[in-house]
Amino acid sequence: MYRENKPTLIGPYDHPDIYPGPRPSSSFLYHNGKAHRIEEKENVPVEKQVVHYAQGDDVTGTLAFASSEQYTVEELVGKEGLSSIEDRIPLLAYGSNVCLAQLRYKFSLNPDLSDFLLYYRADLTDTDIVAGSFLAPYGALPAVIAPVKGAKTEVWVTFVDREQLELLNRTEGSYVLREHQNGKLTLKTGEQFERVYAYYYPHAYLRKGSFVRFMDIPGESKLPSMWQADLLNELKTMIGYGGHREEFIHELRWDGSFRKKMTTMLNGLDETFDHPDWVEPKGFHTLKEMTRSHK
Repeated sequence: MYRENKPTLIGPYDHPDIYPGPRPSSSFLYHNGKAHRIEEKENVPVEKQVVHYAQGDDVTGTLAFASSEQYTVEELVGKEGLSSIEDRIPLLAYGSNVCLAQLRYKFSLNPDLSDFLLYYRADLTDTDIVAGSFLAPYGALPAVIAPVKGAKTEVWVTFVDREQLELLNRTEGSYVLREHQNGKLTLKTGEQFERVYAYYYPHAYLRKGSFVRFMDIPGESKLPSMWQADLLNELKTMIGYGGHREEFIHELRWDGSFRKKMTTMLNGLDETFDHPDWVEPKGFHTLKEMTRSHK
């Protein structure tokens, strides 16, 4: 089972215990199949932040290894001939979309599409990241954003072009995009945006009368926290599965009739909610179409 010290080379598609995946310790650029650390300088806009660009092949890049090669974000964008940061859409990442192994997998689905993605750490208040009441294709209970008054949770803001947004949409199943305009999200650098978007699905797993947050995700919350491995162990017991654990996980992923049985059980443990901070968007705005400020 995977709990603490989850390996960075394995993603949820390899084993559901990994979900939502190990969290990088810094903002970063994901590009050419690896991570490049961003310095997180306060009161500096995202496009002016300094990137420590990795040259090796390891997916952790300069999150783990030093490099003398440095550029600002806008310099890299120009060097790669990509759309400017101001022409991109701010999108929240909070589940496995910040897991490096998962990113490698998702972009392998369309290798002709640029994988240039910025990930800026941020704090989000009155929201927590909790387990959903349904199964992902790989057998994990995936994350959803839920209303939790007084909570503060770590999330990540990416800046995607419209092609990248379409690719991500195809991998997000029943989730829909919602918009936040309440000023409760702040990057670690202090920057705030008029709007930010996130994938939203208002169905949480209710355990002993409470939502459950993930141990992997830093934050301050009144909710209990659990590892995905322990959530799956509890589900195995609840369904009365008699085989060993890896057989259970195999059937979660590949046995349609067993998944249907699990889905029926989870439907009985579902709490449907509405999050007042996240509303239906009337369009998707790029950075140049919205106001920006520093807190």
